[in-house]
Amino acid sequence: MVTVLDDDALTRLLIDANPARTPRDTVLDASAIRMRERIIRTGPRPQHREPRRTARVAWASALTATAAAGVVVFGLVTPAGQAVAVTPEPLTFTVAGSTQQVVERATALLADGSGPADPQRSVESAIWALAVDVDAQQMAVVPQFSSLTWHEDLSGRLVTVAGESYWPGDAPDESAEAVPGDEVLFDLEMAPGEFGTPVVEPPGDSAADVLAMLTAYGMPADPDASQLVDSVVTALDQWTLTDAQHAVLLEMLDAEDGVSVLGESTDRLGRPVYALSVPASADGTDETVLISTESGRIVGVESEQGSADGIIPEGAVVMYDLWF
Repeated sequence: MVTVLDDDALTRLLIDANPARTPRDTVLDASAIRMRERIIRTGPRPQHREPRRTARVAWASALTATAAAGVVVFGLVTPAGQAVAVTPEPLTFTVAGSTQQVVERATALLADGSGPADPQRSVESAIWALAVDVDAQQMAVVPQFSSLTWHEDLSGRLVTVAGESYWPGDAPDESAEAVPGDEVLFDLEMAPGEFGTPVVEPPGDSAADVLAMLTAYGMPADPDASQLVDSVVTALDQWTLTDAQHAVLLEMLDAEDGVSVLGESTDRLGRPVYALSVPASADGTDETVLISTESGRIVGVESEQGSADGIIPEGAVVMYDLWF
């Protein structure tokens, strides 16, 4: 999820968190950990990258980040004194053909698909977070499931629930490691005007309409593949798009230099997917775009560590966004 709150709504969310009363072992969101680590190491991000990552921390992590009361844990410290990261296991892949072949298959599925006739101002999604017990020096991966609905007057509601925690490599189900639970992390009602978006009216299905939408979400005039993916994530975090719009997005990806096929896999919700690799972004992460082999729609984007930093090894998954 990304920018949906104006300053007043975010302030209410932070006040409601009230970190002074929060137990020390409260779940700490991985995106907050990762954001602070990157800020310390690299300084401010280029402006075009802010809509996706900075904003995701702004409210997806608002409760958990403030609950930490300033304590940030970057990894688990072993008895030998070595810091190690706890992240989901990387996906594994089988051969799926070329990028063009994957896009052609997906586009054919989209032509006969059953997606919405018009873009919807509602999104069901999942990300992962990190449960940290500082005293016990224990961590576990914790999926978070969010339901966002918003309206033309920029009112809306965001509900996020915690999934079942697990240790990487020991998922509760081999085909679905992200499993919903029933613990509500927060339930936020947004009054008219509190939902922040540059795209209020439903975008059209043409290539020009989709390009205009992505540009509004911060994509530069001549984007590289990573900049394109960032804007796609922002759009999919705010809209459930039509099959025709997904087809345009795939054609745009296919036209970018450096995009290649990793293969077929199963995502963390247990769905069969094609996976496209996107070259390293400005913040040093590689992106994997997941495309449903059943619908042809883009259903996820994973971010992997581009190079080892002493705590998080190269290739480690540092974030995922999955859409239903």
